[in-house]
Amino acid sequence: MSCVSRLSRCAMVASACGLACLLLGVLTVWGSAEEAAPAAKSVAPSEPSAKARPRAKTGAKAPVYVGAYSVDHEFKFVTEECMEIIRSKKILFGSRSWGLGLGTLMARKDKKYEVVWESHSRERVNDKERVLQADAFDQPKIVHYVFDMVPRRWAFMDDFLRKAPWKFGGKIDGCFQSLYCGPEKEAKQMADEYFPMLEKLIRDCRKVKFAILTHPVSGDGPDMKGNHKDAASAWNIGGGDYSDQVVRRYYGKVPILDIRDIVSTHADGKPCTFKHNGKTYRKLCPEYNVKGGDLIHPNTSEARERMGKGFILLLAKMFCADKLPAMDTPKPEILKRGRPRKGRARN
Repeated sequence: MSCVSRLSRCAMVASACGLACLLLGVLTVWGSAEEAAPAAKSVAPSEPSAKARPRAKTGAKAPVYVGAYSVDHEFKFVTEECMEIIRSKKILFGSRSWGLGLGTLMARKDKKYEVVWESHSRERVNDKERVLQADAFDQPKIVHYVFDMVPRRWAFMDDFLRKAPWKFGGKIDGCFQSLYCGPEKEAKQMADEYFPMLEKLIRDCRKVKFAILTHPVSGDGPDMKGNHKDAASAWNIGGGDYSDQVVRRYYGKVPILDIRDIVSTHADGKPCTFKHNGKTYRKLCPEYNVKGGDLIHPNTSEARERMGKGFILLLAKMFCADKLPAMDTPKPEILKRGRPRKGRARN
């Protein structure tokens, strides 16, 4: 039952059972839908329970994971038949600048990978302006919105799926967003609030396939003003911890697009890393950022192609896994190393 139809079902029950059911049933369900993110209770992200992590509904036998290995070795398996299936879907995608034009990059190289991409990047979704219209999905397409760096920006997706006038939860086939933190401490807030919100959406919107993305990474070296920037940025530390939680919590349960791994791994498979307080973190590889650039975007042609391949591969594994050959995609590196002493990964 979809997250939208749940409410209508409660209304039907209420009319049959009278005022008591109306008050205790409808208002309770409606309130939980309206306040899904703050009201949802879940175990701490560092120690998720098996019950708190819903399994992905992709139909794929193997975990749906797209990282550097997939980009380098699996993209060739995406067929025209698979692209036709992708083009038949209605998909909502939210992001900041890392998502701009992401679904169009590979089509510039080969029309085979063309999708219907509707971007609203000239406007920003925020507390006062939501940008998207209720009829945004009048036909199959990927609708991309860009949110402002406002508090709890991750909750706009919940609004779009549950609330009027959009109620996209009953209209779309897929949904995901790319988040990143400002201050390092915000990464923890993202995990504490977004993970339970996503899990509740997965339970309620059963016809929608969800995915989750890891956090972007930044580079080190001279910036646009010639000042040296260290690799130990808020993005790489706080965002790195967030990405670790995404992989440990959702690998094998929800499709993952590991954008961190894609642009922090050289073409030869070696990662770009640094140490901070005894822990190894990832950083943006130098060949993926224009020399003398901003150090925060994968903006070379090689980097954009890697990101574009990753995006198409995610959709392929989500929506046409049965059209792809069996893939022996390696586990993410942090799962090979095992979980820190607090507990071990259950995969």
